[in-house]
Amino acid sequence: MTEKRELSRLIKRIQKGDADAFGQLYDRFYDPVYSYVLRQTGSRADAEDITAEVFLYVLEKIDGFSWRGAGFVAWLFRIARNDVLDHFRRLGRSARETALTEDVMEQPSEALVEDLANKAWDDRELRLAITELTEEQQQVVLLKLMMNFSNRQIGEVLGKSEGSVKALMHRAMLALRKRMKKW
Repeated sequence: MTEKRELSRLIKRIQKGDADAFGQLYDRFYDPVYSYVLRQTGSRADAEDITAEVFLYVLEKIDGFSWRGAGFVAWLFRIARNDVLDHFRRLGRSARETALTEDVMEQPSEALVEDLANKAWDDRELRLAITELTEEQQQVVLLKLMMNFSNRQIGEVLGKSEGSVKALMHRAMLALRKRMKKW
């Protein structure tokens, strides 16, 4: 059975009130959502709180979910992204700038991140260079390299076309290369 078909059946069960199905969905997506949020907040406590908020929202709104575009995963990560942005709006801009340089980022979830991405995030200079990118460029780099999302999925999360995502990624890579050469 394909991944999308299996996920579709799981969501239909949740929409019918199957609590066990929601538990399966939670188990399946908790680590990737938590990892995504942690990489942005730099705080395990904040990441746990935001991840819990994400899944509470999913539980409350799953009845209104319908398969469009890149699907459920993009919808889930759009919710996570919005919750992270709300978190930083409450705290102020300086909190976001500090979060991306915290040491917690040196401990990525091995189950979720490719070896190459792990090595990149361990590189302090690269992390610092990433903090100098625009917020959208940071999101594209995080979703592409750390979460292994397709351009289509990233576009769904960010509300952009695949072409815009490609252009953002290209500009982000050029900016990173330029900054890394300085160091």
